[in-house]
Amino acid sequence: MGGSEESTSRYRSIIEAVRDGVFVVNLDGTITYVNDSLCSLTGRERNELVGNTFDTLVESGLVKSAEFDRFVTTINSIADGEIQDEILTFEIDQETEQMVDVRVSKHIRDDGTDDIVGVVRDVTDRERRARAAEQKQAVLAKLYQVGAEDALTFEQKAERILSIGCEYLDLPFGFLSKIEEDTQEIVHAVGDHTLLQPDETAPLEQSYCRKTIQSDDLVGMQDAQAELGEDDPAYELFDLGCYIGTKVMVGENLYGTFCFAAPHDRDREFNAGEREVIKLLGQWAGYELQRQRFEERLQGLHRISQQLLVAETTEEIAEIAVETVLDSFDLPVTAFWEYDAGDDVLRPLAETDEAVRIVGEAPTFERDDALLWESFDSGDIRNYEDLTERPEVYNPETPLQSEVYIPCGNHGIITCAATEPGAFGEIDIESLRLLEALVTEAITAVKREEQLAERGEALQRQNDRLEEFADVVAHDLRNPMTGAVGFLEIARKTNESQHFDRVEQSLERMEELIDELLMIARGDRQAVNIRTHQLQPIVEEAWSYTDAPKATLSADDPLGEIEADETRLLQLFGNLFRNSIEHGGDDVTVEVGPLADEGGFYVADEGPGFSDKQRTEIEALGDTDEMSGFGIGLMSVIDVVEAHGWDLTVPATDQGARIEIRTGERSE
Repeated sequence: MGGSEESTSRYRSIIEAVRDGVFVVNLDGTITYVNDSLCSLTGRERNELVGNTFDTLVESGLVKSAEFDRFVTTINSIADGEIQDEILTFEIDQETEQMVDVRVSKHIRDDGTDDIVGVVRDVTDRERRARAAEQKQAVLAKLYQVGAEDALTFEQKAERILSIGCEYLDLPFGFLSKIEEDTQEIVHAVGDHTLLQPDETAPLEQSYCRKTIQSDDLVGMQDAQAELGEDDPAYELFDLGCYIGTKVMVGENLYGTFCFAAPHDRDREFNAGEREVIKLLGQWAGYELQRQRFEERLQGLHRISQQLLVAETTEEIAEIAVETVLDSFDLPVTAFWEYDAGDDVLRPLAETDEAVRIVGEAPTFERDDALLWESFDSGDIRNYEDLTERPEVYNPETPLQSEVYIPCGNHGIITCAATEPGAFGEIDIESLRLLEALVTEAITAVKREEQLAERGEALQRQNDRLEEFADVVAHDLRNPMTGAVGFLEIARKTNESQHFDRVEQSLERMEELIDELLMIARGDRQAVNIRTHQLQPIVEEAWSYTDAPKATLSADDPLGEIEADETRLLQLFGNLFRNSIEHGGDDVTVEVGPLADEGGFYVADEGPGFSDKQRTEIEALGDTDEMSGFGIGLMSVIDVVEAHGWDLTVPATDQGARIEIRTGERSE
């Protein structure tokens, strides 16, 4: 018995030491034990609880009267053995939002009697964290929904998000500020604070936001008067009791701050969840401002793109480019240099007034006497964030501290500079990259027009020759069409369907060839339609179009497969066969066979062949005016070869002519 009492005493000493409240109730509802922690939770003395009935816990405030039935039901279920234990969560102080978990379970004594043991744990912090997490998730969902609405402008989104933030933090003022040259300007705001309204400005040194700008992290002040002091210029001017703000970065550059405040201090510190939400709001604002700025620059580029493309001189393009950078990109120190290949120098063509004011008239740069040559020669955009660290700078005494160079192909280079270091962010670089593409294309077009003007007579001769080519080829193709029509009359007399089909197929093929050749002559070449074909039927079909009954075709059967455009391949063989008949005679023998060394085929005849000069001209795609009477047909052949990416050679032969065409793939 003494051992049992000693054990019980030891257990009670342990229970008294724990921080959780403990009570014991017997099955008739009488409280038989409470520890000091439970007395602290209820605000009652031990003798006020022990020996009284269970409803005393209701009177003490540990269990709310509204929860009493649930509590009794749970205890009865445990007493009856229906459940082993149960955890119930209660709010015991509405004002402080104090919450407890009460775990009740059955305990069997050594004498066999049953007690109900309750362990009470303060879970206020846990419940607060859970509620804060739920609130944070809810506000993030609202913020995401606003941000995802593409129909809203940035101004509309900013106002809604500021309102959401004010509601979440339970603070009346929210504002987005812009910081420029030590001045804070309110861009968007909610709330009725007189000085926190759009377009209101204040010196940065008299603003709460100076603390945010100076800090590496978000700034939250629960009691601004205590933290700043009553004589602080910001507190004197704005009279804000609490404040939380985060920096807004657009790319790598500071834009301003995203803040919330109230005229009174706050009853609690800004918790981790609230601080995280405000940081996210600042990041969102930076991203939206960056996107808005880039879209505005894209619109500016779109507006001037037509001006650039219809400009008639490089000087005009340079002026447009510099004005665009000044007006649309807000980069006032800008210039354009044109590359003079003859003298190997970069000559200034256009510059802004601000550039002239800061550094004077732009000089002509000799090779390697200025930093921008590195960018021009490499073709890469270079962004120098601190020119004072570059000993090779053209003028060591320059007031410029940062500069970016944008080469425009081999035509010239655009430069933008600033008197402060690190002035150019990602948006600036990307915007200038897009402008460079437009400028380079415009200058290329201008120079192309200049070259075309210089070659006007040569181009006219070429156009005349192409027109002649189209007319002659069309005439040559229509001759066999006339023969096909005659054959159609014979077919009708014999009334054999295969002849009708054959003639119809021939006519369709001729029409395709005519259309193809006319498009080539007018510079409107269509892309080849590559398919796998047996070469033998195509050779035989092309031969059937020749009007030379005494001529002979000798072709290996089978010739294998070929990857080609069928209509263009018929055009090629038709011209080669016609050339052989015209120069070899009506009884010429034409041979077609595969090349032994690699993929491709040859066409040979026993005619007079080509001279060395003619072979060289054909292989070099020479001037057809010097290629005697067979130039037009071979021009068409060369065009088909080029369209397929093949190679054409004219080997020397002892007798006759031989043309070899290599396709790059072996025929099967």
